[in-house]
Amino acid sequence: MNHKALLVLTLLTGLTGCGLTSPQAVYEGIRAQEKAEAVGTNAPPNHGLPRYDQYEKERSVRPENR
Repeated sequence: MNHKALLVLTLLTGLTGCGLTSPQAVYEGIRAQEKAEAVGTNAPPNHGLPRYDQYEKERSVRPENR
């Protein structure tokens, strides 16, 4: 395999991984980061973002501000 073909194959493989990121994965990643940053602070244990399912439920009930 020449270098150009290997480069193209690598780029295409990397780009397919970009489509696998869902809004839920991004939300849970942010939630986990905030939870990790709160370790060792005086923040209450349940302080922070709710689970994604709860977030979606509240979001669907709340009227949009448009």
